[in-house]
Amino acid sequence: MNDNQKEIILAQERLHWGMFILPLLVLVFLILATLPVLFLVHLMSNMMSQLNPQPARSIGGLFFLIVFLPEICVGLPLLLVTWAAYLKSKITLTDRRLIYRTGFVMRVSGELPLENVEAIIIVEPLLGRVFGYGTVIVTSVGGLRFPLRYIGSPQNFHATLQQAVNNAKRPVPPANKVSTPPPDDNSRFMPKG
Repeated sequence: MNDNQKEIILAQERLHWGMFILPLLVLVFLILATLPVLFLVHLMSNMMSQLNPQPARSIGGLFFLIVFLPEICVGLPLLLVTWAAYLKSKITLTDRRLIYRTGFVMRVSGELPLENVEAIIIVEPLLGRVFGYGTVIVTSVGGLRFPLRYIGSPQNFHATLQQAVNNAKRPVPPANKVSTPPPDDNSRFMPKG
């Protein structure tokens, strides 16, 4: 391929929203784990109000904060970091190379010339098959592996990547060169020595 030709973008992928499933499950689990505590406290406060009819000072706000502290300290930051990673990640496939930038806390970025791609593997977990995302693992010459996680429609991306790799590895026919006559050179008539 001629270096003067412009690079053509074949696909640009953002990460799939399925990357939010695990942080949301953690948040739901933390909320469900606090529900029995809230129910128990509610029963205890009803029993205490029956024993002591005088209105007592409410500590509901402080208790609410203590009970939901795990959600605030674990679940919310996990969701925010995942959101930032989602916004900052991008995968671009051109006719010459694969350019990727993923992650927020741990940034992984680079580019891989398509001529150096040795193998392309698709991994789809059960949730990925249900929601339409997966991991495309690209193996380069020398055995380096580049897992591109949370790709939406991984079969389509795999097919596009495979076609681009095949096109990049196809030998380029030599360009028809027009032969030009050698320039006039009178050096053969010059005295030697």
